[in-house]
Amino acid sequence: MDAVTQKAMTKKSNLKSGTKVSRGSKQWPPAKTVNSNRKQLSELSSTKLMSKVKPIIPPNFVDNLFKQTRFTKKEIVGLCKLFKKLVAIYGAESTSSVAAMSSVALITIPTQGFDRLMFREFLQNEFGITTEEILTDRIFCFFDQRNDGVIHEDEWITGLSVLLKGTQDERIKYTFTIYDLNNDGFITKEEIFSLLRNCLVKHPQDEDPDEGVKELVDIVLRKMDCDNDTKLSFEDFSTSVIKQSLLLEAFGQCLPSREISENFLNSVNSVQ
Repeated sequence: MDAVTQKAMTKKSNLKSGTKVSRGSKQWPPAKTVNSNRKQLSELSSTKLMSKVKPIIPPNFVDNLFKQTRFTKKEIVGLCKLFKKLVAIYGAESTSSVAAMSSVALITIPTQGFDRLMFREFLQNEFGITTEEILTDRIFCFFDQRNDGVIHEDEWITGLSVLLKGTQDERIKYTFTIYDLNNDGFITKEEIFSLLRNCLVKHPQDEDPDEGVKELVDIVLRKMDCDNDTKLSFEDFSTSVIKQSLLLEAFGQCLPSREISENFLNSVNSVQ
């Protein structure tokens, strides 16, 4: 029980006690009986509270994720522990940043998972993914399977399975999903332009930087558009990546490097 709650309960008890004493006619039971009753009530209350407390890692949680992902059970346990630590860290940082900008000190930290701002910081700091917001937002949507604006523990672990241990097919499907901005099953010419325009460095001396982007879009389509319909289907994208693996992240970084992935997994196994 925290100090504030204990103080409030003591004050409440004192008030009740004071009322009973002022009546005068009340006969108090022996102290031994009072202590015994209090002990029974305390034990009953503790039992009820404990019955409502969920375990840190539910019994079937690890087994279910073991079936759904490519992580070992040890890695899943480590990821569960790391999730809580990272949410606390990035939640505190996010709250401090917002408070500084808005001059509001009392902001609730979404301890149940990562919100968009926290997740963007996580991608940048832990995985070195420093792409534009358009891509980090798409990565967030990939993780947020419940579509409730928060990445929960199981979603985080399931998403990381693709980023850190995904097969070639899984990684191709993932990157295609990230680049398909409107989720219509195609990466259109307009989407490619938007993605490349955001990730390419613009030079002040360029009279019309968009013209250079348009030329690059045409080059990409000539190389990857197998059926020449001016848009990339999943088959177009997959065929091109299988032929040339560097095309996997052709429109912006959305995966951690192999070295970073290995370092992150090593840190997971050492979490206490």
